[in-house]
Amino acid sequence: MMSIPVYIVNAAMAVTLLLLSLFAGLSTGSLAFRRTTYSLKRTAVATLAILGSMTLLSAAKLIMLIATYSYRSWFVLDNALLFFALIMLPTAAIARYSLPRLLDLAKLKIKSLDEAANRTKRRSASAVALVVPIQVLVVEAFLYASIIVFPLGMEYRKEMLAVGLAVLASPALLVWRQSIRHRRIHRDDGTSAIHKVKRVLVFTMACLLLAFGIFHTMSNAKTLSKPAERDLSVDISLIHAPSNE
Repeated sequence: MMSIPVYIVNAAMAVTLLLLSLFAGLSTGSLAFRRTTYSLKRTAVATLAILGSMTLLSAAKLIMLIATYSYRSWFVLDNALLFFALIMLPTAAIARYSLPRLLDLAKLKIKSLDEAANRTKRRSASAVALVVPIQVLVVEAFLYASIIVFPLGMEYRKEMLAVGLAVLASPALLVWRQSIRHRRIHRDDGTSAIHKVKRVLVFTMACLLLAFGIFHTMSNAKTLSKPAERDLSVDISLIHAPSNE
């Protein structure tokens, strides 16, 4: 039986990682649509701050796994494998491809606050190597949070396999999509209504995920605690059972 505090902390970390990845994905996707160099630089700095927060949270997650290994080794090993495959691998890709490009954007020289972001800067901000690794992290953080918050039994292995194959295919789809946006970035200045709708949808989704994650985690924690309470009552009754001697 998984410890209830460990389950709650683990689920909270997974949901928080998902929320941060959503905001990182939104911030990265909007980089190329900044109309001024100052706004472009500020968004790049904000994205770096979000990614830094995710790194600290991932480090805390690793510390928790190490600290609880002797308590539930099977749970830690399964969780560590999922965390490595779904979180650490895309994070390594971000460090290799996205981070250097974000740092270059964060170091842009600002001549004036109203200086327009030219086509070269916007194309750099829409580079496939910058955007796609973070978008892949969003997809895999969603899968990771789903597995942690909604643990499924082996009877759903076929469904889990189908989802896993879809996740493996997502990077190719994201690369194709972003390469098209990169070529056509000069045709879109970011002022169309679809960009505003996208921001509203992301923030709405974040709020719903947070609320639903908290509700389901606490509900599942109560369910997990019931068998433990029954086992405890049986143990107490055996201990205090009157002797027939």
